[in-house]
Amino acid sequence: MNRITSAAKLDLMTAKSGQRTVMIAFLIPLVIGFVAKNPSIMMAVAMVLATNVAGTVFSIHEKNNSDKLYGILPLKKSEMIIGRYLFGLSVGAVSIIIASILFLAVSQISHARVNASTFWAVFALSFSYYCFAVGVSYPLYLKFTFAKAYIFTMLPLYVVLIGFIVLVRKTGIAEVLSPSLRFLANNLFLVPIVGIICGLLMLTISALIANLIYTRKEI
Repeated sequence: MNRITSAAKLDLMTAKSGQRTVMIAFLIPLVIGFVAKNPSIMMAVAMVLATNVAGTVFSIHEKNNSDKLYGILPLKKSEMIIGRYLFGLSVGAVSIIIASILFLAVSQISHARVNASTFWAVFALSFSYYCFAVGVSYPLYLKFTFAKAYIFTMLPLYVVLIGFIVLVRKTGIAEVLSPSLRFLANNLFLVPIVGIICGLLMLTISALIANLIYTRKEI
């Protein structure tokens, strides 16, 4: 466990050199939130950009050719993968907390009327999307390197949008989900829990795939 946390800390220290990306990830959505007077859009954009923050560690390692460092460290490949995903999860957790604080600040300052159900729904969907996007991009970065796979980092967003449109138009999924949505609306405390569980499940599946890719990769 100590070696896993050490790997995560190494990624965190590496990512510190990308502070500009972190600032942009929250400055842009904050401006959008105030201009549009819509904190929901602000939170969603913040979590979309947070995926770029989570990916900076791959870019920096690749640029400095420091991935080879893992080959000489007393660190198993599986431990490196768990550490990398722990770093990604930490970025997501911190980002959703900051985005939630900014959400409340924007709603108060702009006098936007936002009820609790909207806040928790956006919270759950934004965190779930972040985990989905990281879950798609991390294995791609490990398989093809950051430079080759970066173009696909926005792919999860398009997949979600297109998939949602197709499901709504071509199937009766809206009617099927209506009872579940009503249940969640009557039990708001479950909404963020469901979002977090779904996000963690997607990251877990992704980590297993990433581990298979990385254990077969020559460093």
